[in-house]
Amino acid sequence: MTTEQKRYVKTGILFIIIIIMSIWGVNYIRSNDLLSGQIKLYGVYDDVKELSEGNSVFLNGTKIGKIYKVDFLDGNLNKLVVEFHIRNDIKIPDSSIAMITSIDIMGTMGLKILINKKSKTYYKSGDTLSTRVENSLSEEVNKQILPLKIKTENMIGTLDSLLVAFRSVFNPKTRINIKKSFEHIQITLRNLESTTSTLDTLMTTEKARIAKIINNAESITNNLKANNDNINKILSNFGDISDSLSASGFVNIIHNADSAIYKLNTVLNKIAEGKGSLGLLIHDDKLYYELKNASSDLDDLLLDIKNNPKRYVRFSAFDFGKKIIINQTDSIPKDE
Repeated sequence: MTTEQKRYVKTGILFIIIIIMSIWGVNYIRSNDLLSGQIKLYGVYDDVKELSEGNSVFLNGTKIGKIYKVDFLDGNLNKLVVEFHIRNDIKIPDSSIAMITSIDIMGTMGLKILINKKSKTYYKSGDTLSTRVENSLSEEVNKQILPLKIKTENMIGTLDSLLVAFRSVFNPKTRINIKKSFEHIQITLRNLESTTSTLDTLMTTEKARIAKIINNAESITNNLKANNDNINKILSNFGDISDSLSASGFVNIIHNADSAIYKLNTVLNKIAEGKGSLGLLIHDDKLYYELKNASSDLDDLLLDIKNNPKRYVRFSAFDFGKKIIINQTDSIPKDE
């Protein structure tokens, strides 16, 4: 290979190296947004709430960039990576948060940067921020409205139950009864008015007598007050009497008397029921008549003995071995 050919080869290799270096430099500059004047940052989310490319990025209410790309993280369907570009003159402190939020009432989504003011270091292009997802306005409204909705539904259900209850209670018959009750109440009020009028008249006409009654009552209370010591002494004496009765066994005496009365009542009940000798004597008419007949016969016998003593008894002053036989007949007794 000649010297000229070697020079061409070296020139070609140098040209290729320059092209490669140029391509690498352009890509490096693009990766750091040096040409576009923007900083590239990332955020990883579980749900981006319909955030899409072209949505704005805000800092303290001011737009500082926009969403460049939204895609799944390395094929993981549960994670989404959001790439957003901001102006290169904006420095985002470390530990700041990229929060997805709703920026208007129509539900347009955007990215809000929450600055960590305590940090003294800043994110660089290509860094990934901490993330958070804020509820949308519609979700917040629904969250606030839901308890009110539940309460309203419960109130409507309660009102419906009350209406059903009123409808079942205030039927035509009940309304008639209520009307009659109000009429009775009106009559009662009129009677009460008449009574109060009568009472007022009575108080007016009997004012002097009522005053005398009050004066007498006052006099009685004054007498009671004046004799308070005497009343206390009487009550004390009653207490002493009760203590003396208790000490003397009066309670036992009352108890024994009650027991004796109970036993006597038991005996009288048995007699009334015809039990025992006295009961039979009282309730058995046959025994009564037999005793009556026996008494009559005994009276006749005693009368006959009185009138005819020799018929039944014969005395001997010396013969003590004789037996005296009294015949059951009316014949004179004979000696044996």
